Amino acid sequence: MWKEQRGAFLALLNNVRFTLPFVFLLALALAGGVLVSLIAWHAYAPLPYKEANRIVWLQGSMADQQGQPIMNKALSNIAAQYIADNTSQLDLVTPIFFAESLLERHRAQPRVNVAYTYSSYFELFGLTLRAGHYFGQQPSDTRVKKEVIVSECFAQRFLKKSDEPWRTASDFLARTIQLDKQTYHVVGIVECSERIPQLKSANHQTDVFINFTGVVDRENPLSDHLSVRHETFVVGRLKAGALITPVATDVVAHLNKKFSEGLVSMGHGKEMQLSFEYQPLKRLIKGEIQSIGNWLLLGGLALLFITLVNLFVYYLLDFKKQQTELALKVTLGAKERVLRKLHYRQLGTVFLVSAMGAILLSEFGIAMIRVLSADTYAHMNWLHLYWWHHLIMIAIALAVSFGFAHCGFAQLSFHRLHNQLQGSGKGQAKQLPVWLSSSVLVIQLSVGLVVLCLSFWLFVYFASRLFVPTGLDPSGVMFVERQQYSWGQSSTEVSARKQVFLANQRALLAHPKVEAVALSAIAPFNTSYVARVGTTPKSAEHIAMNSQLVGAGYFDLLSMQLLAGRDFNQQDIDARNGAIINRAAAHLLALGETDIGKWIYQGNQAPVRLLGIVDNIFTHKTGAPATVYFPHNYYETNLLIKLRAGHVMRKEEVVHVLKRQEITQNISRFDALASQVAELNKSAKLSLFGGVGLCFLIIVQVVVGLYGLLGNLAHSERPVLRIKQQLGAKGKHLMREQVLLRLRHFLLATLMATSVILMVASVISNTVPILLICYLLALLIIFSLLFFIDIHHVYRQLKKD
Repeated sequence: MWKEQRGAFLALLNNVRFTLPFVFLLALALAGGVLVSLIAWHAYAPLPYKEANRIVWLQGSMADQQGQPIMNKALSNIAAQYIADNTSQLDLVTPIFFAESLLERHRAQPRVNVAYTYSSYFELFGLTLRAGHYFGQQPSDTRVKKEVIVSECFAQRFLKKSDEPWRTASDFLARTIQLDKQTYHVVGIVECSERIPQLKSANHQTDVFINFTGVVDRENPLSDHLSVRHETFVVGRLKAGALITPVATDVVAHLNKKFSEGLVSMGHGKEMQLSFEYQPLKRLIKGEIQSIGNWLLLGGLALLFITLVNLFVYYLLDFKKQQTELALKVTLGAKERVLRKLHYRQLGTVFLVSAMGAILLSEFGIAMIRVLSADTYAHMNWLHLYWWHHLIMIAIALAVSFGFAHCGFAQLSFHRLHNQLQGSGKGQAKQLPVWLSSSVLVIQLSVGLVVLCLSFWLFVYFASRLFVPTGLDPSGVMFVERQQYSWGQSSTEVSARKQVFLANQRALLAHPKVEAVALSAIAPFNTSYVARVGTTPKSAEHIAMNSQLVGAGYFDLLSMQLLAGRDFNQQDIDARNGAIINRAAAHLLALGETDIGKWIYQGNQAPVRLLGIVDNIFTHKTGAPATVYFPHNYYETNLLIKLRAGHVMRKEEVVHVLKRQEITQNISRFDALASQVAELNKSAKLSLFGGVGLCFLIIVQVVVGLYGLLGNLAHSERPVLRIKQQLGAKGKHLMREQVLLRLRHFLLATLMATSVILMVASVISNTVPILLICYLLALLIIFSLLFFIDIHHVYRQLKKD
């Protein structure tokens, strides 16, 4: 028995032409199946919180009188606190505001992520307090204690001195940290945990927690009601047995009343309304990954199915070659049961080795996914492969190997062995049914056509998105967000901020590394500012779009193309009586080059003249939003700096220049615009590489399967071809006969693939011409591969002696 088993494994090693492609393709398919299954499970798995299915968040939105949405995730801090303090359907309810602060009194002065919240936040998300105590809510106290809770990771990195040994978390209590000129006492240390929810954005880690009351402006409540933000949330857990119900009408009415009063106080109309809706927290955290999880799962299952079909046919045709040897062994006295067991073990070994390779590939793949997609999809750090995942994969692989071996032996008949042995010498060995081989070939061709067409279409679609012009030149441009403390709108305070900016501008322009400087309230691709504008005074006809507050020289600094009219000058900035729109906004407002100089209306504010039209700016994440550019009002005096070619400027250099103009100045953010563009296009690149990579694997499976299937079919038809040659048929006639047979198969596969492509075209009707071109290209490639491979194999069989 051991001798036979050893001989079976040696035969497996010697049959390299079968073993290596089989193991390679199966390992890829198994690894792909594990990865897509894990991602699909991650997309729909429960959140790692107590009673997570009852945790909800508050979706705020702003709409006009016609109900058209103006802004999603529209929630002010004061509204978030009011709702949290006046809800009756939630337990452990807490408002959350995410911000960034400079950690001063630290040598590097890093930006740290801060969450303003209530102490119930920690219990809601299961965060353990290592030392100290929570801060009190104190929602009605206008004098809030300057208390802060930090994570162990933060304490280890920023509170512990380099030469100080780590002892206990309580050693860091009562220490102080300075955030944006404010001194806070550390009163608590919480654990470092992957469970901290990434609510604001993917891969957003929070290490500092402050009482939420500290960000509510009680002195100017109407202004605070207008400060709707994307970074403000309300989360809580539904009470036992309760279902999601609308926010109380009296709460919504109160907030809309305050919001309208704030609009009127700022010179706007009262046509905008707020609405609030509780939604499952799982939808917020995993919504984006759920949108691709189903497609990934379908793609992975398609890859696995195609691979198993290819390998099954490849195995059957290879196993068929062994039937004469098996029949001879049975004739010589070998037991069929022993031969069957040996073959099961032999094939099981192949599948086991493939599963071992798949384990290595899947571990590498999961590590790459966690790194590459961390900034795109929330909580990819929750993706883990455990030992039982690998055991399940191995068990499935062994079960499939048993099925393969069982089907292989089902193709053999151990009766009439004498006839088999004589038939094998005459080319009459048992063949696979013609209908089976033809059906498998047609399926291979049709699947190959569809997959190749869709892979070409995906490549064209995502590549076209990636190569859409950005609309500006980000090279050498730095966005500088100043650490600002004065927010007053009196003429004195505005004038003081203006003078500081002018001094900063002169100093920076005198620097040898700086080419240009311009005012910019927010970064060019920031979409947090919204305005409703129109060409008539009727506010009902106004259209909501993004807005920017920019200074003179802004468009020239960014190399944005001016399509009509002119740029802002300093007189426009001082008078604030003009506006510039981009091409998308001009399309919405039905304005063109001939409309330069017309009035642009914004609510109840004084109309402004249309001074120019500029080109759109585009990224994959933001698209090309309609944008109106207003002259800067010196409210947020942030800067864009254009560096001279070949020069690099560090944050410390800019801080040094600014402090020489005004000693209290500092910089909160110093970002390269090129890095921002790359980050906003990152999801497109991931989609492109992921989609094309998956399609490429499927194409490889189809091409390899087609090569193996046609080669083995040619081998199985060799006796018939030799007999025809002996009867006088010429090689050219046999080749022509083979080509006609394959042409019928190709036409049938084309009919099947065309029906699928037409169904796809009905869904994506806006890109039908590109899809049809890709389909024609796929037809040409598959047609060429089919006849080249088949003629190659048939020619080799005819040339054999």
